[in-house]
Amino acid sequence: MKSKWLRIAHISMLVALTIFLCSCSKSTTESRIKLDVEENTSRIGLEGPLSPQADEVVFPSKSIYLVVPYAPGGGTDSIARAFARVAKKYLDYPIIIVNKVGEGGGRGMREGIFALNDGYTLTMVTSELNTLAVFDFIDFSYEDVDPLTLLNSEQGIVVVSKDSLVHTIDELIESARDSKKKYSIGSAGEGSVWHLAAKGIENSAQIQFDYKYYDGTSIALVDLLGGKTDIVIAGLSEVKAHIDAGEVKVLSVLSDSRLSEFPEVETFSEAGYDFSIGTWRGLGIPKHVDENIKGKLLDIAQKVSQDEEFIATLKVLNLNYDYKSKSEFETFIKADFNTLELLNQKLDAQR
Repeated sequence: MKSKWLRIAHISMLVALTIFLCSCSKSTTESRIKLDVEENTSRIGLEGPLSPQADEVVFPSKSIYLVVPYAPGGGTDSIARAFARVAKKYLDYPIIIVNKVGEGGGRGMREGIFALNDGYTLTMVTSELNTLAVFDFIDFSYEDVDPLTLLNSEQGIVVVSKDSLVHTIDELIESARDSKKKYSIGSAGEGSVWHLAAKGIENSAQIQFDYKYYDGTSIALVDLLGGKTDIVIAGLSEVKAHIDAGEVKVLSVLSDSRLSEFPEVETFSEAGYDFSIGTWRGLGIPKHVDENIKGKLLDIAQKVSQDEEFIATLKVLNLNYDYKSKSEFETFIKADFNTLELLNQKLDAQR
């Protein structure tokens, strides 16, 4: 009997010991799990809810549109097409040019600037972004666009048809004063930079023009060559081929110094008038584009705009290469707006 009770006691002790060990093991496992969860939670808090690889945006995953606010064939369109062609080196998808004409460039810039901010719409922003705002022809301004980079700038050139009876800016002004002739002058729309240039000449020389507005300087030049308008103000790139072909004559350049391409042609300032003006062109995107996507677009813009092929193409097209970084471009646009605003106020006061 005694032996029986000893066996029962021994078995009970074994059962109790097993239960104790299992309890300890469970407690240790739970503690270890708790520590692992706390460690992982802490790591997530430091690194963010997703790893950088998982959070990386795949962009672009389709074609990108580049809005050009003027007709094909002009300086702005030529720069856009050169940019799109060179961009093929750095993108798996093409940049598609979309020409949106009207309102002196206002329509195209409005549609591009206020497009869906998913990064798939770039816009060629030009000096008209400021001149149209100064004239109150548009309900937006440089503050509504996110600039990427400046690509080009050039001074204005005053040209007439080869058949014109005037050969210099002095002869034009004298003829307009003496004969009371109202010369017609074509520009890329009311409120365009060349419209403001014409107003500056008109006001400085105390003469009057008959204004004609087109959806691009290239179209205005067609009428100049056809004898339907007397004068056009344009950038060198837009008239160089016509000058070389002997189809138009250069009367003056609206810059502070003579152009190396036409060293014999005096500036408007040298003719005795304190006035100069030029145009510029760059790239912009809508506001509030995702920072990762904007960074990719900025990287592409910088690579293309500093690519030797792009620079060489602009030289062949007689387009003055003028690169400015994003921050420099932002400062440049604001300063240009302030200058044009003061100029327009001055012209208004002198009327």
